[in-house]
Amino acid sequence: YRNYYVKDGKKYAHTIDPHTGYPSQQDILGATVIADDCMTADAYATAFMAMGKQKSIELAKEIPGLYYYFIYEKEDGTFGIEYSEGFEQFFHPFDSM
Repeated sequence: YRNYYVKDGKKYAHTIDPHTGYPSQQDILGATVIADDCMTADAYATAFMAMGKQKSIELAKEIPGLYYYFIYEKEDGTFGIEYSEGFEQFFHPFDSM
């Protein structure tokens, strides 16, 4: 989920960009992160929301045992998904649970 509000036709997210102090204006709409513990996963998911897709992917590749799944807005306004290598191990069809 993503908390946001709309003002004058523009979306403002609740995630704050630490460089500007203003709401983040990045392309990631949702970030799921799997890590060794919940606190680490939550911290990276929040950071990735503020960093944007490209910088987040670059950082995530440097962290062993960290897996991500991003839903993002493409330049043409459509949605895309991207996930890290190895994230597939966490996909489980409902009928196999």
